[in-house]
Amino acid sequence: MIFVLLLITSLSAINLFSEEYYEPSFKSVFGPRIGVSYYFTSSEDFTSMVNETYEGEYNPIYTLFGAILEQRILLGETQRHFAIQEMVLVGGLEQSITIPIAALMIGFRGGSGIELGVGPIASLTGIGVICAVGWTFSYKGAFVPVDLHVVIPNQRRPAVLGITTGFNFITKKSR
Repeated sequence: MIFVLLLITSLSAINLFSEEYYEPSFKSVFGPRIGVSYYFTSSEDFTSMVNETYEGEYNPIYTLFGAILEQRILLGETQRHFAIQEMVLVGGLEQSITIPIAALMIGFRGGSGIELGVGPIASLTGIGVICAVGWTFSYKGAFVPVDLHVVIPNQRRPAVLGITTGFNFITKKSR
């Protein structure tokens, strides 16, 4: 619902019904990510999921390290844009395990920095849908996002809650 409201606000900001036509412009950004995630399950259940690949006992709270590549579709002359974000992370390094995680999110970022995204996620512990909300702080072409994410529970995996941050910088700008 919030995504739809932001979409309507953005489309009205670029004045779709004017006689002027805005050539879409695109930006690509790249940057590292760090964070932490928590599986809403017991240590025993988390251990049994991880034990399909690794032996030992593991904690459902684990670190995240990785990178993102993001393509931005700018909306007219505003700072608002749609975003397609590819994220690759590795979780659990502090527990001497590697949980590979990949996600593809489609989202929206408002001019003030608020951002929303949703998409598929796949990891060693299963596949699902990830939803994220956050805020990006920007300064002279550097962007520092702080995002809260939730992986919706399904039959194979419990809910996951996490937070990530990092920085992005522009890699390519085209019109």
